[in-house]
Amino acid sequence: MPPRGASKSMPSSTVRPPRSRRTSRKRTAGVGVSSLIVWGRNALVPGATGAVSRVPAECGRSRGIVASARHRGRIARDATALRHHSRMQAGEFHLVSSNRLDALAAHLAERLSRPLAADAPLAPETILIPQPTLRRWLQAWLARKLGIAANLRFPTPSEFTWELLRADVAGLPETSPWDGARLRWRLYALLGDDAPPDVREHLDRATGARALARWRLAESLASTFDRYQAYRRSWLEDWEAGGAPDDWQAELWRRLLADGAGPPRSRLLGDWLRRHDGSGTAPPGLPARLTAFATVHVSPDVLRLLAVCAQSIELDFHRPTPSAEYWGDVEALRGVLRRDGVDALPAALAAAQHDNPLLQAWGAAGRDFDAQLFAYDLVQPASEVELYAAPARDTLLHALQADAFERAAPRPLENFDEADSSLQVHACHSRLREVEVLHDRLRAMLDPATPEGARFNPPLRPQEIAVLAPNIGDYLPLARAVFGGIPADDPLHIPYTLSDRPQAQAHPLVGLFLSLLELRDARRTASEVRDLLAVPEVMAAFDLSESDLDRLGDWFAVAGIAWGEDEAQREALGLGRWREYSFAFGLDRLLLGYATGDDSEDIPDSAGNLIAPCAVAEGADAERLDALFALLARLHRLSTWMREEHPATEWRDRLAAEFAALLPKAPADDAEQAARRIVREALDGFATQAADAGPLALDVVRAALGDALQAPSPHQPFLGGGVTFAGMVPLRTIPFRVVCLLGMDAEAFPRREPPGDINRLAAETTRKLGDRSVREDDRFLFLQLLAAAGDAFYLSYGGRDARDGSVREPSALVSELLDVAQRCLPAGVDARERLLLSHSLQPFSAQAFGAGDARRFSYRAAWRQPSTQRALRAPAVFAAAPLPPPSVEGDRSLSLAELQAFLRNPPRAFLRGRLELALPWRDDARDADREPQGDDALQRHALVTALVAETLDDAELRARGLLPPGHEGTGAAAHARMRATLLREAIAQWRGDAPGERIEASLALPGVAFDIRLPEVHDGRRAVALAGSMKGKHWLRAQVEHLALATVLGERARTRVFWIEETRDGELELQQQDMPATAREAAIDRIAGLVAMFDDGMTRPLPFAPDAAYAYSSALKEKGDADAWKAAVAAFSGYQGYGDGHDPWFRLAFRGGDMLAARDDALGDEFVTLAQRVFDGGAA
Repeated sequence: MPPRGASKSMPSSTVRPPRSRRTSRKRTAGVGVSSLIVWGRNALVPGATGAVSRVPAECGRSRGIVASARHRGRIARDATALRHHSRMQAGEFHLVSSNRLDALAAHLAERLSRPLAADAPLAPETILIPQPTLRRWLQAWLARKLGIAANLRFPTPSEFTWELLRADVAGLPETSPWDGARLRWRLYALLGDDAPPDVREHLDRATGARALARWRLAESLASTFDRYQAYRRSWLEDWEAGGAPDDWQAELWRRLLADGAGPPRSRLLGDWLRRHDGSGTAPPGLPARLTAFATVHVSPDVLRLLAVCAQSIELDFHRPTPSAEYWGDVEALRGVLRRDGVDALPAALAAAQHDNPLLQAWGAAGRDFDAQLFAYDLVQPASEVELYAAPARDTLLHALQADAFERAAPRPLENFDEADSSLQVHACHSRLREVEVLHDRLRAMLDPATPEGARFNPPLRPQEIAVLAPNIGDYLPLARAVFGGIPADDPLHIPYTLSDRPQAQAHPLVGLFLSLLELRDARRTASEVRDLLAVPEVMAAFDLSESDLDRLGDWFAVAGIAWGEDEAQREALGLGRWREYSFAFGLDRLLLGYATGDDSEDIPDSAGNLIAPCAVAEGADAERLDALFALLARLHRLSTWMREEHPATEWRDRLAAEFAALLPKAPADDAEQAARRIVREALDGFATQAADAGPLALDVVRAALGDALQAPSPHQPFLGGGVTFAGMVPLRTIPFRVVCLLGMDAEAFPRREPPGDINRLAAETTRKLGDRSVREDDRFLFLQLLAAAGDAFYLSYGGRDARDGSVREPSALVSELLDVAQRCLPAGVDARERLLLSHSLQPFSAQAFGAGDARRFSYRAAWRQPSTQRALRAPAVFAAAPLPPPSVEGDRSLSLAELQAFLRNPPRAFLRGRLELALPWRDDARDADREPQGDDALQRHALVTALVAETLDDAELRARGLLPPGHEGTGAAAHARMRATLLREAIAQWRGDAPGERIEASLALPGVAFDIRLPEVHDGRRAVALAGSMKGKHWLRAQVEHLALATVLGERARTRVFWIEETRDGELELQQQDMPATAREAAIDRIAGLVAMFDDGMTRPLPFAPDAAYAYSSALKEKGDADAWKAAVAAFSGYQGYGDGHDPWFRLAFRGGDMLAARDDALGDEFVTLAQRVFDGGAA
């Protein structure tokens, strides 16, 4: 079925002889196009009764007016000339034009149904296409039409041109060394120390690595010279002849000519044209017949080459165009101002009122091609076939298309439908919101039961929708999350295909390969190494499990591994020469600890640095250590090798070998096999193209391979079913009923020419006909996509900043489209108010669920309930009902350390211990990828504790990973020694001379054995030293240890807590507090109560926070319940710093609410009960 609004019959068909020159013509309003008088090669065959004749412009008649007898006589004389021309020429150039690509495909199908000449019945048909995506669409279309689409060749114009040049000149390689991909490497070789002075100065001014700047310059020059070959052949011929002797680009071009790669494509093509144009003989290598399908961006030389081919063979040139009128003379106001100055502005404004503004503003690239085509200087068509289908003016989109089709000024729709959704513009806060809104709008279009879906007749199907973006790679992961996050059996599911996906996103293994290229310059953090080992294929290669990875992560933390290979690598990165917290530092400790245990003495390494043993690996851990050492050794060797320059082939071989070494096992599935192929092809392509570039630095190799892997794969699916996500260029003319453009931000589209003086075409103030411009190409691309939309044209952009809500402007093309749409709307209807929708920052906004414009409606039921609430209520507690007690096989035991960890954070114990949830949060350790800093409280506590336990000098502290590096560590050690000295002296005085012993016992409680291990007990006395101020969690730890000791020693157990307070003057004051003596039976009862609390906490999150409970218990003794509650709330909120109320485990367990919201609710009552149970009689 044709798109809504299009003619239900086939497009009108006209075949007529060419005119000597086209002039601008305007369609007579209201006159349609039907079957016309058909020009054949040998006769003039009248069309059907009532036919309308297309009349040459010279006759002074508008399209659609029946030709008079005098005019028909003129046409007959033209036909006689055409027949004479046909007898003189063996081939013909037939121009086939349409505003519908499927009409052009139908014409091609009819042509393919006619057999080739008798002397080449099995020769393949050659069809030139601008890009591979169009080949796939065209093959599928022809297969549906003809039943089969075989024996077809689809080269691009550039590939076809090189084929003809190779057939004409012996010895040319299969691929041109003058194409941009290979030319950039040849230029790179020429940009070394002997480059022209201007080039060396440019590289001297560049920031960053010189080799990388040299590579980027080579890329820019390759692109520039490629354009020169297409659009400034005369420049290159002049340079080759010795012109512009002082021009550095001319000098580089001459050096390229002398490097032995053979003649440039521009010279070969120029020679070919001079040799064969008008020669009367067929050039070698021509196919039996030729079709150029939608190749409307070829250079003048290539267009002329096609015309020369048409002198010997039949050639159909299929030209998609948004307008049936000649528009080679249309010009935007900016072009008039640039050429004629401000004085020409009044006349230009007056003329513009009667022309089509979309063709004027966006059509420069297509206009230039039409002007070349219809100038008849490069080509002389033997006939012109016109297959137009005039859009109906029944929707706003079709009105815009109809005005462009007729090259007419916009005029208001006669019957505008307020529910018209054919043109939509959506302003969102983020790319994710763009995709979420898109899904909702497409769901509405696909549902015939909705007003929006009912407008599609027949109903819209997912495969009739294209979603495009200038930076589609940024949207593909979001599309996968939003569209792929809905199960296939869900009514909201929309099938989709991701095309134009960067190869780097194809599989994690491609990312693994790219990470190898970062080794030399990477900090090599603990998490990076762990993530590398966590790649499933690498984990399998080293026979590691998930639990092994967790254990390795723990080793990194305990051994003090943060980042860096060793001191030499840090120095190479310009980060100083120091060994602590590197992998070399930590692995030495792990290896020594595995060999000798914790009790051995520190030993010096070869450089005199002490190594302190870290005995966390033992027995079967040898295999884990071996895997870690093997991986790090391989990374070290590769990183060292990459510091030198190597030829491209050596880079390929070494990188391929290292990549394969990480993946010794056979691919597990097709996706892994494809990922390996992607890497292999990228390496092979790099080595082939850069074979003659000489030794290359890592910066260049990394940039080249990174660029290659950011390109879409040629093997990925296009038009594979469902909604198609792709870039804008590949689908530029392919018809879809709905075309959606995302990312239409002002800074993203249209693109701008890169700054600088490299590309002199961009710097020219006067462009020549046919010159390419990135900005004008994007404008014409936008026009082509608008014309290709059958029923709806959907646009979205980042209309507001997600951080502060400030307004952001859309692309200038979106604004221009809204301005033109305004002229198509009835008086009183504002285009921006009617067509531009601003969406909320969050998907659960009330406006998405019935409140406000229905076009903002969301189908996501999960967001409906919060959207209807005037204010978000606190969600229910994580566990609405207690879980059953965990089942335990055999005798159950609980250690003192486990009980202490539970009391420190009961929600964490439940969520992590019982539900096995994991959060990216460690509140008991420093950042795993960062060496300790001077302000690190946990590190300061560990340092003071170590110094209280034993006397250690700075070298010994560094060997244990207890000091920040450098002078900061020296200062931290000095400060910690002052605290440790005060604590150690006070503790020694309190303990006396009694020797220390280790208490180990097991307390039999109902259903559980409570295991007690307490070191450093001196004649019943045990000291607890704190590096800083007293907090509830510190007092609780000491209290539980005291109760455990009392279960063994009874009232003989003495526990004293020592801590340091710092005055406002910076003075250190020693504080100490004794735990009350506790009878053995009372201690057992208290421990039993805490164990029962632990058991309860394994069935549900308990509302107990130690700091808040300690504050409540302490204040309750002196100030009463009301003040005690205020103290608890203040401590929980963290008025003096970080409180438990900020802890993610508490926030998750009591999500959305406040555990201490009210004293008299259930949570408040239970908190008070637990606080009194734990601290009863134990608060300081």
